[in-house]
Amino acid sequence: MEFRDLLQSSVLVVFFISAAVLIFLILIQSGKGGGMGMLGGGGSGSAFGSSTVDVVEKATWYGAVIFFALAILAALAFANTGPSLPEVNDSLNGMNGTEETSPVSSEKTQENDEDNRVSPETK
Repeated sequence: MEFRDLLQSSVLVVFFISAAVLIFLILIQSGKGGGMGMLGGGGSGSAFGSSTVDVVEKATWYGAVIFFALAILAALAFANTGPSLPEVNDSLNGMNGTEETSPVSSEKTQENDEDNRVSPETK
């Protein structure tokens, strides 16, 4: 097993664990008491809101920072290692047994159209 494979596997495992922990931390947070604030929608004890930061909220912030850092690390670890697909043109040419041809220019098609027109006199 190469170092890159080990790095990708470990980053992916830690990434999914941090996602699960972050989801858990978000779900166990208590509500802030309505969205209206001072306008009468279930405000908190003081006029400016709560001044203390809950331990769960701090852990959620740290978890979010770790999650995004792991997302960037995973993007770097998996860069240029996607599945290799064959070239579309190569596979199509191989199936048809023909070579790629260039499109006909518009001047040539106009000349051919003029040559192939049937004049009313020849009918």
